[in-house]
Amino acid sequence: MRFTITVTILFSGFISYGQKAIEDLNTLQGIWIAEDYHNSFENTKSAIKSKNAFDYNYPVGLRINPIEIKNGVLNIGYAELHDHIIHPEVSDYIVKNNDTIREFSFNVNLRQKDSSGYYKTSDIHYFNYDWVSYLTWNVNDNSISLYRPEGNEHAERFIKYIRVTNGFDNDHLFPNPLYYYTRQKTLKGTYTLKDNEGTVLSKNFQIDENGIANGYGKFENFTFYFSTDIYCGPPINYDLIIGYEDVLTEESKTFVFLLVINEDGNISLHKKEMNNTTHSYELGEKAYELIKN
Repeated sequence: MRFTITVTILFSGFISYGQKAIEDLNTLQGIWIAEDYHNSFENTKSAIKSKNAFDYNYPVGLRINPIEIKNGVLNIGYAELHDHIIHPEVSDYIVKNNDTIREFSFNVNLRQKDSSGYYKTSDIHYFNYDWVSYLTWNVNDNSISLYRPEGNEHAERFIKYIRVTNGFDNDHLFPNPLYYYTRQKTLKGTYTLKDNEGTVLSKNFQIDENGIANGYGKFENFTFYFSTDIYCGPPINYDLIIGYEDVLTEESKTFVFLLVINEDGNISLHKKEMNNTTHSYELGEKAYELIKN
């Protein structure tokens, strides 16, 4: 009888830990960006100018969505700055044409918390390679952090995140946190769209927070991504956006432009040109101009 009571008490403890964590995450749901990068990008609105603000191989953004909790385990979508792949904006993975296509994600078991209130994470690429890391949060001060203790050739690292939105669109429940944040700060808006000669192509061209464009036939329903992948390859001195008709299709129509954003939020899109002397990408001919309405 004593043994049975002990097991019941322990089991109840696991349930209460998990339930409390779920309640916390309902309060803390949203998109979170690493504080160092957030503070820089808020000022620069530029991946180029914020290039050294944060380690490019570490999780710069987290998605906390309680509907991704299954059997007490939370899937957390995350993003890195240095990433040669455009990931699908799904929970964990999607299967298309028998191929499994994954986002970057890790998970935490919400029923297993250590004495410090930390939850051990699964593998997170370079951040905890062959080592350990933990997720922790505090509802009272509205904070979420990743912690990696010193060991196995890793230095101690503590990353604090700042929440940039606390809800999700029902039609877009699993946004990539970096895509969402950078689009919101640079591309999202309603514009008058002009060609390179100043001819008005649309007086109501829109790019929403999910990157989806409408109001001009050539770009209709394309998804635009603000690129932070600037850490290798030929040097590039201007920010870059990529437009995909369907990111999950290899034959997708694609547009690539260098962009310049002025202080009023107006955008000029330019063709990308290689300078054969400096072996770097420079602004080519202006292709489009987006004037904020």
